[in-house]
Amino acid sequence: MIKNNRINALVDETKGIDTLLDIGCDHGLVIKRALEKKNIKKAIASDISENALSQAKANLTNSNVKFVVSDGFNKIKEQYDGVVIAGMGAETIIKILNKAPLSEKTYILQPNGKYDILRKYLENNNFKIIDEVLIFDKFYYVLIKVVRGDMNLNEKDIYLGPILRTKKSSISYYENLLKINENLLSKVQGNNKETILKQISWLKDIIR
Repeated sequence: MIKNNRINALVDETKGIDTLLDIGCDHGLVIKRALEKKNIKKAIASDISENALSQAKANLTNSNVKFVVSDGFNKIKEQYDGVVIAGMGAETIIKILNKAPLSEKTYILQPNGKYDILRKYLENNNFKIIDEVLIFDKFYYVLIKVVRGDMNLNEKDIYLGPILRTKKSSISYYENLLKINENLLSKVQGNNKETILKQISWLKDIIR
């Protein structure tokens, strides 16, 4: 099933988490709704500056939430078992994950694109994808849920998503991706063209 709201999709994935750390929490709505739905018991709202945290503080009054100014995991001392890192570029998420603890946590990741780069990083850095959720909120987004662990991905897994490509509800996303790649084909040359042709072939296979 395609989710039609990014915040709600993130909140749905917090079920079973006791204490949620939201890195780059912005307005704090993921925490707010997760607490309201009793998906979580408490939370840590983190952002890079006091100014960045101000919206979350305004939205999370009288809540069981601790506010921490931190660049990623750097100044997080509190205990938590789940992490949300959402609404950022894949490279920024990777930079944050480079300092993630080695202990067992559940990570809910929602980059704004370049999912293949993130999946490859996860494979090479002891993260295991346990679910992928498709979201359509004006544009397509893929939510990637991971834990610590080993996984082996092939080229198709990295590009299409090892779990996402098994879900029939993802076909519309792949159809959209196919159109984008076909439009790109006339604008690229050499190795880039070969890569896009390969991706087009994978997309056509999965859409059939």
